[in-house]
Amino acid sequence: MESMSATPESHRKRGIFARFVAGLVIAVGMVKAILFVAVDYMRGLAVNPFEGFGLTQFAVAGASMALSIAAYATKAPLPLVIGFALIILIHEIGHAVVIRAKGLRAGVMVFIPFIGGAVTLKDQPRSAYDDAQIGLAGPIAGTLASLIVLQMYKWTDAPLYLAIAAAGFAVNLLNLLPIGMLDGGRISAAVTKWMWVFGGGALVYKVVKQPNPLMLVILLLVAFQVYASIAREKDDRSFYDVTLSQRTAIAVTYFFLVVFLGHQTWMTLNRLGALSR
Repeated sequence: MESMSATPESHRKRGIFARFVAGLVIAVGMVKAILFVAVDYMRGLAVNPFEGFGLTQFAVAGASMALSIAAYATKAPLPLVIGFALIILIHEIGHAVVIRAKGLRAGVMVFIPFIGGAVTLKDQPRSAYDDAQIGLAGPIAGTLASLIVLQMYKWTDAPLYLAIAAAGFAVNLLNLLPIGMLDGGRISAAVTKWMWVFGGGALVYKVVKQPNPLMLVILLLVAFQVYASIAREKDDRSFYDVTLSQRTAIAVTYFFLVVFLGHQTWMTLNRLGALSR
C-alpha cells in the first residue's frame, strides 16, 4: 500500500523535472538563436570605416576638425571643446561604419563649426530603409560615446565629463530633428514624410524668431533637400518601398532614441545647473 501511495508523488516530481528541463532547453535554444543573430549582425559591421580614404580625405577631415575646435574654443573651454569634437567624430564614424557595411563608398568626412559634421556618399543608398539605418547609426554611436563619458563622470566626479556628456546628448538629440539635411530627416523618410512638416515648421519658427545668416542658409539647404527627395520619389518610387516591419523597426528605434536622449539631456543639464550653484 505504501508503494502505491508514493507513486503519484513520484510522477508529479518527475513531471515538474521534465517541464523544467524542457523549459531550460527552450530557453538555451532561444539565447543561442539571439546570440547567433547578434553575432551575425555585428560581423556585418566589422568593416573599416575609412576604407578608400586617401591623403585628401584625411586632410579634409583633420583640417576641418581642427578648424571646428578652434571655432568652438572661442565660446567654451578647450578641454570641453576637444571632448565634444571627439563625440562628433564617433558620431560620424558610426555613419561611416554602416555605409561600408551596406557596401557603399564614403566620400569625405567633414566637420562644420557650430553645425556638427557630415560624411558624404560616393554611392547612394539603395532604399529609404538603408538610408534610415545609416542615419540612425550616427546618433546611436554618439549616444554610446556620451554614456561612456557620463560613466567617467560617475567614477571621478569631474564636472568636465558631465559637461561633455551633456553636450553629446544634446547634439545627438538635435540631429534627430526631422529636418531634411539632419539624420532625423533621413530617418523620417522611412517612417513618414509628414514628419518633415513638423521639422520644417520648427526651423521656420526659429528663423523668424531669431533670424541670422547661418539659420537662413540651413533653411535653404533643407528646402532643397526636401525638393530633391520629392523629385526622387517621382523618378524612383521603389526607393521609398519600405515594408511594415522595416518601418516599425525604424520608428521604434527612432522614438526610443528621442525619448532616451531627451531624458539624458535634461538630467545632465540639471545636474550641471546644480553643480554651478
